[in-house]
Amino acid sequence: MDFSHEAFSLEIAEYNEWQERSRINNFFELVYVIKGNGIQSVNYIPYEFKENDVHILPATKCYKYVITKSTRFLFIRFTGNYFTPSSRDMIDYSSWFSRLNFILGNHHHHPGELVQDYQDKQQIKRLVEVVLCEYQMKDICSAFVIQSTLVSILGIISRNIQKKILEGRKFTDNKFADLLSFISFNILDQTKITTAYLSDKFNISETYFSEYFKRNAAEGFQEYVLKSKLKIAESRAIYTHTQMKEIAWELGFTDSSHLNKMMKKHYGRGMKEIRNNIHPDK
Repeated sequence: MDFSHEAFSLEIAEYNEWQERSRINNFFELVYVIKGNGIQSVNYIPYEFKENDVHILPATKCYKYVITKSTRFLFIRFTGNYFTPSSRDMIDYSSWFSRLNFILGNHHHHPGELVQDYQDKQQIKRLVEVVLCEYQMKDICSAFVIQSTLVSILGIISRNIQKKILEGRKFTDNKFADLLSFISFNILDQTKITTAYLSDKFNISETYFSEYFKRNAAEGFQEYVLKSKLKIAESRAIYTHTQMKEIAWELGFTDSSHLNKMMKKHYGRGMKEIRNNIHPDK
Protein backbone atom coordinates (compact mmCIF):
# COMPACT_ATOMS: atom_id res chain seq x y z
CA MET A 1 0.00 0.00 0.00
CA ASP A 2 1.44 3.37 -1.05
CA PHE A 3 0.99 6.98 0.01
CA SER A 4 1.85 9.18 -2.97
CA HIS A 5 2.50 12.90 -3.08
CA GLU A 6 4.15 15.06 -5.73
CA ALA A 7 7.22 15.47 -3.51
CA PHE A 8 7.53 12.01 -1.93
CA SER A 9 5.93 8.60 -1.66
CA LEU A 10 5.70 6.07 1.14
CA GLU A 11 5.39 2.32 1.00
CA ILE A 12 4.97 -0.18 3.82
CA ALA A 13 5.89 -3.75 2.92
CA GLU A 14 6.45 -6.92 4.93
CA TYR A 15 8.70 -9.72 3.70
CA ASN A 16 9.50 -13.23 4.86
CA GLU A 17 11.76 -13.45 1.81
CA TRP A 18 13.09 -10.45 -0.09
CA GLN A 19 11.59 -9.69 -3.49
CA GLU A 20 13.16 -7.43 -6.09
CA ARG A 21 11.39 -4.08 -6.27
CA SER A 22 10.91 -2.15 -9.51
CA ARG A 23 11.11 1.28 -7.91
CA ILE A 24 12.91 4.30 -9.35
CA ASN A 25 13.52 7.46 -7.36
CA ASN A 26 15.23 10.66 -8.44
CA PHE A 27 17.41 10.98 -5.36
CA PHE A 28 17.64 8.16 -2.86
CA GLU A 29 15.36 6.05 -0.74
CA LEU A 30 15.28 6.01 3.04
CA VAL A 31 14.30 2.76 4.70
CA TYR A 32 13.08 2.41 8.26
CA VAL A 33 12.90 -1.10 9.77
CA ILE A 34 9.62 -1.20 11.68
CA LYS A 35 10.25 -4.77 12.88
CA GLY A 36 12.41 -7.75 12.02
CA ASN A 37 16.10 -8.42 11.38
CA GLY A 38 18.54 -9.93 8.90
CA ILE A 39 21.29 -8.82 6.53
CA GLN A 40 21.30 -5.72 4.33
CA SER A 41 23.49 -5.88 1.22
CA VAL A 42 24.43 -2.85 -0.89
CA ASN A 43 26.90 -3.26 -3.75
CA TYR A 44 27.46 -6.80 -2.42
CA ILE A 45 28.63 -5.59 0.99
CA PRO A 46 26.65 -7.28 3.83
CA TYR A 47 25.63 -5.64 7.11
CA GLU A 48 23.34 -6.85 9.89
CA PHE A 49 20.13 -4.89 10.40
CA LYS A 50 17.57 -4.82 13.19
CA GLU A 51 14.38 -3.12 14.32
CA ASN A 52 14.40 0.72 14.26
CA ASP A 53 17.40 0.93 11.93
CA VAL A 54 17.49 3.63 9.26
CA HIS A 55 19.17 2.89 5.92
CA ILE A 56 19.87 4.66 2.66
CA LEU A 57 19.34 2.84 -0.64
CA PRO A 58 20.61 3.84 -4.08
CA ALA A 59 18.35 4.28 -7.09
CA THR A 60 19.97 1.19 -8.60
CA LYS A 61 19.01 -2.45 -8.16
CA CYS A 62 22.29 -3.55 -6.54
CA TYR A 63 20.83 -3.96 -3.07
CA LYS A 64 18.83 -6.58 -1.23
CA TYR A 65 17.80 -7.75 2.23
CA VAL A 66 18.33 -11.29 3.48
CA ILE A 67 15.45 -11.77 5.88
CA THR A 68 16.15 -13.70 9.09
CA LYS A 69 12.93 -12.77 10.89
CA SER A 70 9.80 -11.54 9.10
CA THR A 71 10.54 -7.86 8.45
CA ARG A 72 8.26 -4.87 7.97
CA PHE A 73 9.79 -1.91 6.16
CA LEU A 74 8.81 1.71 5.66
CA PHE A 75 10.24 2.93 2.32
CA ILE A 76 10.45 6.70 1.80
CA ARG A 77 11.20 7.90 -1.74
CA PHE A 78 11.92 11.53 -2.61
CA THR A 79 11.35 13.31 -5.90
CA GLY A 80 13.25 16.24 -7.33
CA ASN A 81 10.74 18.82 -6.12
CA TYR A 82 10.71 17.72 -2.48
CA PHE A 83 12.81 20.69 -1.47
CA THR A 84 11.43 23.08 -4.06
CA PRO A 85 8.66 25.28 -2.61
CA SER A 86 5.39 25.48 -4.52
CA SER A 87 2.57 27.96 -4.26
CA ARG A 88 0.64 25.45 -2.14
CA ASP A 89 3.38 25.00 0.46
CA MET A 90 3.05 26.85 3.75
CA ILE A 91 6.72 26.28 4.55
CA ASP A 92 9.71 26.99 2.31
CA TYR A 93 11.65 23.73 2.18
CA SER A 94 14.22 24.93 -0.34
CA SER A 95 16.91 25.45 2.32
CA TRP A 96 16.64 21.75 3.24
CA PHE A 97 17.77 20.72 -0.23
CA SER A 98 21.32 21.17 1.04
CA ARG A 99 20.62 18.68 3.84
CA LEU A 100 19.59 16.12 1.25
CA ASN A 101 22.80 16.70 -0.66
CA PHE A 102 24.82 16.74 2.57
CA ILE A 103 23.56 13.24 3.40
CA LEU A 104 24.41 12.05 -0.10
CA GLY A 105 27.81 13.72 -0.19
CA ASN A 106 28.94 12.37 3.17
CA HIS A 107 27.49 8.87 3.04
CA HIS A 108 30.10 6.11 2.62
CA HIS A 109 28.08 4.23 -0.06
CA HIS A 110 28.07 1.12 2.13
CA PRO A 111 25.15 -0.54 3.95
CA GLY A 112 24.46 0.04 7.61
CA GLU A 113 22.71 2.17 10.20
CA LEU A 114 22.64 5.93 9.56
CA VAL A 115 21.82 7.01 13.12
CA GLN A 116 24.15 5.85 15.90
CA ASP A 117 23.15 8.14 18.76
CA TYR A 118 20.62 6.42 21.07
CA GLN A 119 18.59 9.55 21.83
CA ASP A 120 18.40 10.41 18.14
CA LYS A 121 17.24 6.87 17.33
CA GLN A 122 14.42 7.29 19.84
CA GLN A 123 13.55 10.65 18.30
CA ILE A 124 13.34 9.11 14.84
CA LYS A 125 11.22 6.27 16.20
CA ARG A 126 8.72 8.81 17.55
CA LEU A 127 8.76 10.78 14.30
CA VAL A 128 8.19 7.62 12.26
CA GLU A 129 5.18 6.86 14.46
CA VAL A 130 3.76 10.23 13.36
CA VAL A 131 4.41 9.34 9.71
CA LEU A 132 2.76 5.92 10.12
CA CYS A 133 -0.27 7.45 11.83
CA GLU A 134 -0.75 9.97 9.02
CA TYR A 135 -0.09 7.22 6.47
CA GLN A 136 -3.08 5.32 7.85
CA MET A 137 -5.25 8.42 8.32
CA LYS A 138 -4.77 9.90 4.85
CA ASP A 139 -6.81 13.00 5.51
CA ILE A 140 -6.49 16.39 3.82
CA CYS A 141 -3.58 17.50 6.05
CA SER A 142 -1.67 14.20 6.10
CA ALA A 143 0.73 15.05 3.25
CA PHE A 144 1.71 18.33 4.92
CA VAL A 145 2.26 16.67 8.32
CA ILE A 146 4.31 13.86 6.76
CA GLN A 147 6.41 16.31 4.75
CA SER A 148 7.14 18.42 7.83
CA THR A 149 8.06 15.29 9.80
CA LEU A 150 10.40 14.07 7.07
CA VAL A 151 12.26 17.38 7.27
CA SER A 152 12.89 16.68 10.97
CA ILE A 153 14.02 13.13 10.25
CA LEU A 154 16.50 14.33 7.64
CA GLY A 155 17.79 16.93 10.11
CA ILE A 156 18.53 14.24 12.71
CA ILE A 157 20.25 12.04 10.12
CA SER A 158 22.38 15.00 9.01
CA ARG A 159 23.34 15.72 12.62
CA ASN A 160 24.54 12.14 13.11
CA ILE A 161 26.58 12.15 9.93
CA GLN A 162 28.18 15.46 10.91
CA LYS A 163 29.08 14.08 14.35
CA LYS A 164 30.79 11.14 12.69
CA ILE A 165 32.70 13.40 10.31
CA LEU A 166 34.03 15.55 13.16
CA GLU A 167 34.66 12.63 15.53
CA GLY A 168 38.20 12.71 16.85
CA ARG A 169 39.07 15.97 15.08
CA LYS A 170 40.51 18.77 17.21
CA PHE A 171 40.64 22.39 16.15
CA THR A 172 42.65 25.27 17.56
CA ASP A 173 39.43 27.32 17.50
CA ASN A 174 36.23 25.78 18.88
CA LYS A 175 33.98 27.68 16.48
CA PHE A 176 35.66 26.11 13.45
CA ALA A 177 33.49 22.98 13.78
CA ASP A 178 30.42 25.22 13.60
CA LEU A 179 31.86 26.91 10.53
CA LEU A 180 32.36 23.54 8.78
CA SER A 181 28.82 22.47 9.69
CA PHE A 182 27.40 25.69 8.30
CA ILE A 183 29.31 25.26 5.04
CA SER A 184 28.19 21.64 4.73
CA PHE A 185 24.51 22.44 5.29
CA ASN A 186 24.53 25.46 2.97
CA ILE A 187 26.88 24.19 0.28
CA LEU A 188 24.41 24.95 -2.54
CA ASP A 189 23.63 28.49 -1.45
CA GLN A 190 26.18 30.59 -3.32
CA THR A 191 25.31 33.71 -1.31
CA LYS A 192 26.27 32.05 1.98
CA ILE A 193 29.40 30.23 0.86
CA THR A 194 31.53 33.31 0.37
CA THR A 195 34.43 34.68 2.37
CA ALA A 196 32.56 37.92 3.03
CA TYR A 197 29.40 36.22 4.34
CA LEU A 198 31.22 33.64 6.48
CA SER A 199 33.64 36.21 7.90
CA ASP A 200 30.75 38.37 9.03
CA LYS A 201 28.66 35.50 10.40
CA PHE A 202 31.49 33.94 12.42
CA ASN A 203 33.16 37.19 13.39
CA ILE A 204 36.43 36.52 11.57
CA SER A 205 38.38 39.24 9.81
CA GLU A 206 37.80 38.90 6.06
CA THR A 207 41.47 39.56 5.33
CA TYR A 208 42.44 36.82 7.79
CA PHE A 209 39.73 34.30 6.81
CA SER A 210 41.75 32.32 4.22
CA GLU A 211 44.70 31.89 6.57
CA TYR A 212 42.35 30.99 9.45
CA PHE A 213 40.56 28.35 7.39
CA LYS A 214 43.74 26.75 6.04
CA ARG A 215 45.33 26.64 9.50
CA ASN A 216 42.35 24.70 10.89
CA ALA A 217 41.40 22.57 7.88
CA ALA A 218 44.89 21.95 6.43
CA GLU A 219 43.54 22.96 3.02
CA GLY A 220 42.30 26.14 1.37
CA PHE A 221 38.70 27.33 1.62
CA GLN A 222 37.95 27.20 -2.11
CA GLU A 223 39.53 23.74 -2.39
CA TYR A 224 37.41 22.52 0.53
CA VAL A 225 34.20 23.84 -1.06
CA LEU A 226 35.07 22.31 -4.44
CA LYS A 227 35.84 18.89 -2.95
CA SER A 228 32.60 19.01 -0.94
CA LYS A 229 30.65 19.64 -4.15
CA LEU A 230 32.51 16.87 -5.97
CA LYS A 231 31.62 14.41 -3.19
CA ILE A 232 27.97 15.34 -3.69
CA ALA A 233 28.32 14.96 -7.45
CA GLU A 234 29.84 11.50 -7.01
CA SER A 235 26.98 10.41 -4.76
CA ARG A 236 24.39 11.88 -7.11
CA ALA A 237 25.91 9.79 -9.90
CA ILE A 238 25.80 6.67 -7.72
CA TYR A 239 22.49 7.13 -5.91
CA THR A 240 20.33 8.88 -8.50
CA HIS A 241 19.29 8.85 -12.13
CA THR A 242 19.60 12.63 -12.41
CA GLN A 243 21.13 13.82 -15.68
CA MET A 244 24.76 14.96 -15.52
CA LYS A 245 23.95 18.44 -16.80
CA GLU A 246 21.35 18.86 -14.05
CA ILE A 247 23.80 17.74 -11.36
CA ALA A 248 26.38 20.20 -12.70
CA TRP A 249 23.90 23.08 -12.78
CA GLU A 250 22.59 22.42 -9.24
CA LEU A 251 26.14 22.30 -7.84
CA GLY A 252 27.19 25.55 -9.50
CA PHE A 253 29.44 24.20 -12.27
CA THR A 254 29.39 25.85 -15.71
CA ASP A 255 28.18 22.66 -17.42
CA SER A 256 28.60 18.88 -17.30
CA SER A 257 31.98 19.12 -19.08
CA HIS A 258 33.29 21.46 -16.38
CA LEU A 259 32.09 19.09 -13.64
CA ASN A 260 33.58 16.10 -15.43
CA LYS A 261 36.94 17.87 -15.82
CA MET A 262 37.09 18.74 -12.11
CA MET A 263 36.12 15.20 -11.12
CA LYS A 264 38.86 13.69 -13.26
CA LYS A 265 41.41 16.17 -11.96
CA HIS A 266 40.73 15.49 -8.28
CA TYR A 267 39.59 11.84 -8.28
CA GLY A 268 40.97 10.35 -11.48
CA ARG A 269 37.68 9.36 -13.09
CA GLY A 270 34.75 11.11 -14.72
CA MET A 271 31.07 11.19 -13.87
CA LYS A 272 30.05 8.64 -16.51
CA GLU A 273 32.69 6.22 -15.29
CA ILE A 274 31.45 6.62 -11.72
CA ARG A 275 27.84 6.02 -12.76
CA ASN A 276 28.60 3.14 -15.13
CA ASN A 277 30.50 1.26 -12.43
CA ILE A 278 27.28 1.24 -10.41
CA HIS A 279 24.85 1.16 -13.37
CA PRO A 280 26.54 -1.31 -15.75
CA ASP A 281 23.40 -1.45 -17.90
CA LYS A 282 23.52 2.31 -18.62
